[in-house]
Amino acid sequence: MVWNELIVCYLFLAGLGAGSFLLASVTGWLSGSTKKIRLIGSVVGLATVAVGTLLLMVDARAGLGSPARFFGLVSNLGSPMAWGVLCLSVFLVIAAASLIFQLAKKKVPKFIDVLGMLCSLGVATYTGVLLGAAKAYPLWNMAILPALFVVSAALAGFSLVSAIAYFSARDELPSLTFMPKAEVVLPVLVGVLFAALLVATAAVPGDSAHAAASLSVQRMLVGSFAPVFWIGVVVCGIVVPLVAGVCRLISKRRDVTNVGMIGYVASCIGEFAMRYVIVMAAVSITLGAAF
Repeated sequence: MVWNELIVCYLFLAGLGAGSFLLASVTGWLSGSTKKIRLIGSVVGLATVAVGTLLLMVDARAGLGSPARFFGLVSNLGSPMAWGVLCLSVFLVIAAASLIFQLAKKKVPKFIDVLGMLCSLGVATYTGVLLGAAKAYPLWNMAILPALFVVSAALAGFSLVSAIAYFSARDELPSLTFMPKAEVVLPVLVGVLFAALLVATAAVPGDSAHAAASLSVQRMLVGSFAPVFWIGVVVCGIVVPLVAGVCRLISKRRDVTNVGMIGYVASCIGEFAMRYVIVMAAVSITLGAAF
C-alpha cells in the first residue's frame, strides 16, 4: 500500500458514499415521502464508493496493472485489505440492488435497507481500520480512528445528499425530521473524537514512538499542515456545520436555508481536509514499513 494523495481521495469518496447511502437506507423507514432523496443518496453512494474502490486498486499497485496480483492480495483473509475489498464489494452489490428497485419504481425490500445500513457503516469503519492496521504510524489510532471516520462520513454524506435535495427535492426535506438534531450532534462528535485522537497520539508510550507521535501532532497544529487543520478541519469540518446546524435547530420552521447550504458544503470540505491531514501528517514521519 502506498500512502499518498490517492489514498486520501479513496478515504474521502468511500466515506462520502457510505454516509450518502446510509441516509438513503434510513429514509426507507420514514413515514413521509422521500423517494427523490432516497434516489439521490443511492446514486451518490454507489458512484462515489465505486470510484473510491477503483482508486484503492490503483493505489495498491495492482488491479488495473496486475489483476492476478490484486486478487492474490485480497484473497489473503489475514489482511485488512482483503476484508475491506469484500466489504466494498458487498456494499456495491447492495447499493446497485437498491437502485435497481427504485429505478423500476418498486418498493425496496426492508432487508436490503437493513443490509444497506450495515454495509454503509462497514465501509465507513473500514476506511479507519485500513489506516489503523498500519502500526508504523502512531497517529492512526485503531481505537479512535474508525469511530471518527464513521461519524465524519455520516456528516459529509448527509450534507451532500441534503445539498443536492435542496435544489431537486426541497419538498421532501421536511420529512427528514431527525436532520436538524443530527446537524448539531454530528459536528460535536467529530470535534470530540478528533480531540481524543490528538490526545491519544500525544500520549503514545516508547521513546521513538512518542517522538514520532508528538511530531505528527505538532506538524498538524503549528507546522506545515496547520492551515489545512485549522481552516479545513476545525473551521470547515466542525465550526461552520455546527453553527449552521444550531441556526436551523433553533429556528421556528427548521427549514434548510442558505446558511444551512454553507454548512453542507463546509462539511464535505472538512471531511476531505480531515482525511488529508491525518494521512499526510503521519506518513511524513516514518517508523518503519506499514505492512
